[in-house]
Amino acid sequence: MKANKLILAVFIIMLLTGSSFAQKYSDDSGSPDVVWFCPNEIYYPLDLWEPVGPGKAFIHIAFENADSVAAITLPLVWSGPLTLDSVTFRDSRVEYLEHKTINIDSDNNKILIGAVPVTEHIIPPGRGILATLCFTLDTVGSAYMDTIFFPPLNHLYFVTSEPTSYVPFFIPSSFPAIEYYPGDVDHNQAVEVADIIYVAKYVFGFFPRPPYLVAADINGDCQIELADAIYLANYLFKSGPQPVPGCLWDPSCAE
Repeated sequence: MKANKLILAVFIIMLLTGSSFAQKYSDDSGSPDVVWFCPNEIYYPLDLWEPVGPGKAFIHIAFENADSVAAITLPLVWSGPLTLDSVTFRDSRVEYLEHKTINIDSDNNKILIGAVPVTEHIIPPGRGILATLCFTLDTVGSAYMDTIFFPPLNHLYFVTSEPTSYVPFFIPSSFPAIEYYPGDVDHNQAVEVADIIYVAKYVFGFFPRPPYLVAADINGDCQIELADAIYLANYLFKSGPQPVPGCLWDPSCAE
């Protein structure tokens, strides 16, 4: 218990006060530990004549650690036509932790994310999602994500159980905005019966992944299922509502 409280105290000091300990980190360049983003694109919806946006962009922050980690601090900055709506730990490797930090500086497009086990087991070796940034894509354009200094002295680091901090390898990313037609599952710039067949056969495992999976989320519920094929059939044959912009949630990109 005392060790857990010590780790938490050190972590809070590093986050809030920028202690001298936080400055004495080691660059563990021999470690395969890495932080990156996925997927590699964001998506902007069109109709048959003009943009119908805005779009929704889920940018997963993924990480891999070869040894157990007792704390994570990750400051980020973004640019491009993005508005940050929320941050979620859904499907995260650290979802089980009680002590998770989110500090947003909307004026400067910065965010600080932290996680530390206290009463829970420390983060074991593995690979997967740390957190997910949920953005509104306001217009067509590219976005960019990078790590950054977050005052007073916060920077990217992992902390071992000793505790000793080190900097994992970090991969900044750019995200081009891909234009697509909701319901155009086969990506031939038309919404038609073939798209009903495509999404139905994809759901049952007979067709490959659609060129842009977000176009197959025809009812906009962030899932690809038979309901999307039914929704599109109602639109084409029964004057039902038209396909809506999808919201692609695909944590498998971090596996």
